[in-house]
Amino acid sequence: MVIVTMDGGTTNTRVLFWKDGRLLGKAAAPVGVRVTAMEGSDRRLKETIRRLLDEGADATGVSGKEIGLIIASGMLTSNLGLMEIPHETAPLRPEELASRMVERRLPELAGDTPFWFVPGVKNMADQDLREENCLSMDMMRGEETEAAALLAHYRPQGATVLVLPGSHNKYIAVTEDGRIAGCLTSLTGELLQNLTENSILAGSVARGFAERFLPEPFLRGVRWGAATGLGHGAFLCRIHEQFFHDKPLEAQNYLLGLLLGDDWKTLVNHPLFGNLDQATFLVAGRPVMQQAYQCLFAQQHWHTELVREELQQTLAGRGALELAFLRGLIQEEPL
Repeated sequence: MVIVTMDGGTTNTRVLFWKDGRLLGKAAAPVGVRVTAMEGSDRRLKETIRRLLDEGADATGVSGKEIGLIIASGMLTSNLGLMEIPHETAPLRPEELASRMVERRLPELAGDTPFWFVPGVKNMADQDLREENCLSMDMMRGEETEAAALLAHYRPQGATVLVLPGSHNKYIAVTEDGRIAGCLTSLTGELLQNLTENSILAGSVARGFAERFLPEPFLRGVRWGAATGLGHGAFLCRIHEQFFHDKPLEAQNYLLGLLLGDDWKTLVNHPLFGNLDQATFLVAGRPVMQQAYQCLFAQQHWHTELVREELQQTLAGRGALELAFLRGLIQEEPL
């Protein structure tokens, strides 16, 4: 049986074809749920998914009859995606998340092939949310599926923090007994992009992102951000470039340190995360980001492990397969 995993975000959608836990092929497009919000219709999103299914099937030589099920995660389960599935409430184990997957048929996309939707996860139930505890509220769609893959592959012992950088950095707390306790989201990726491309700092950083990690300017960004705050710390990037003649790579690393240092302060003060000194930080992301986090966390003597690049390339798909296994939809564990 061929299984298709499908993960969609704000700006991208990807479809992967699997058989017996082996990746057969994939197709992707720079179209996400943002088009639904902009156009007021899911027509283009569905057209894109139909095309990706056809392209992937052609590339792998798979016929529609061979596809046994399709597993969808991420923003495809939102009100802007294919089917809105309510968030489940943390804490919960991956087995519990799998048990709450929702089966639907979408004949306009895949005939009678069943779709299984992975729900997102939120930190607390709606009825428990108050103004006074709103700082503890957060939510995710897609990262919970990636978390299932990481937990199955690494099987961490003890409290763990999963670090998933992106446009929205996600920090997922996992308890000692393996439950997803909730998450913390920051807009660090978006802030970095806007400061890099659309601010007065664009010239200092040559409108580019660090392709090589430099610890000295990175840690300066961490220190100065802690001392002065994010706003003035950002302007200090320009001051240091003007008077100390930083090269773009140095300014890029400074800005990265400024923003990740701000995330670090939030982590330390967030009620979801307990004794971080005893936790293991499992860090994904491109190599520069992994090195930056490793350097940042080493200042606190926190234990860090880096997620292998080959696993990251198919993380959402492997998480979807793991959840399908836990639900009993497939017989052999894929990881």
